Amino acid sequence: MISLSKARAWALLILIFGVGVGMRLEAAVTASSLAIVGYDDFHDSFSMLALTPLTAGETIYFTNNGWSSTLGRFNGADASQGAGNESLIKLTLTQNVAKGTVIYSGADAAAWQWTKSGVIPGQIGGAAVFSDLALEYESDQIYAFQGSASNPLLNPTSFIYALHFGSTDYPFFSDAEDTLTGDIPPGLSLGAKNAFAHTDLTFHGDGDGNHSAWGLNPSAPAVAALQISGGTKAQWLAVIADSSNWSEGQPSLSAFNVTPEPSRTLLALLGLQACLTRRRRMG
Repeated sequence: MISLSKARAWALLILIFGVGVGMRLEAAVTASSLAIVGYDDFHDSFSMLALTPLTAGETIYFTNNGWSSTLGRFNGADASQGAGNESLIKLTLTQNVAKGTVIYSGADAAAWQWTKSGVIPGQIGGAAVFSDLALEYESDQIYAFQGSASNPLLNPTSFIYALHFGSTDYPFFSDAEDTLTGDIPPGLSLGAKNAFAHTDLTFHGDGDGNHSAWGLNPSAPAVAALQISGGTKAQWLAVIADSSNWSEGQPSLSAFNVTPEPSRTLLALLGLQACLTRRRRMG
């Protein structure tokens, strides 16, 4: 007969193994794994902040095609049009990326590589290519998502983040009707802060093509406070989704101080310990 102490030990090992598998699954990119923290609608570039560790081998797509909730797809996405009515760019992670890392679309790095040219695979009779996002000066969106390798814009599998910047004519997310509009895709929401529409409607260029670049301001009090103390993913999402924390110019590539989330292993072990403690007291 197995003693109670041995049974507990076996249960603990099984728990650790099972939770460990769960942790490996958690390494996949999910909603809120990253957030857009800067964009330049003149030079067609953007920056993002990793809010969770990102695993080597992951592929993430970015587009400024607006989402149509009515049609359930990106505006212009079609079997023969892999870039929709606007642009599509691909990010491939070549190494693990630590939380707090700022990834800039304007350059490759040791841990990531951008695909900005070449025909998008899977198009039927189409020849659209990957390219930098041609951001509209008056209003546009940037969506981060994952999708199938074959015509990913038409076949998204999960959405990660959505940013809208607009003018008085286009202040909010709305169903995509043209290159200026776009809605919130499934799995994202304003409440969760992984969909964000700027309330400062001056954060865009003008009809003369004047330079316009905006980003999270490290000197803003709320941002500086998190940099000192470290902030959770939820805290960073809330700070990012507040236009008062942004200023002119994209943020530098310096890392932000994002606090690690409690691991499932740690939480499970604490729960097991509490359970065993209660059993001893009851005994």
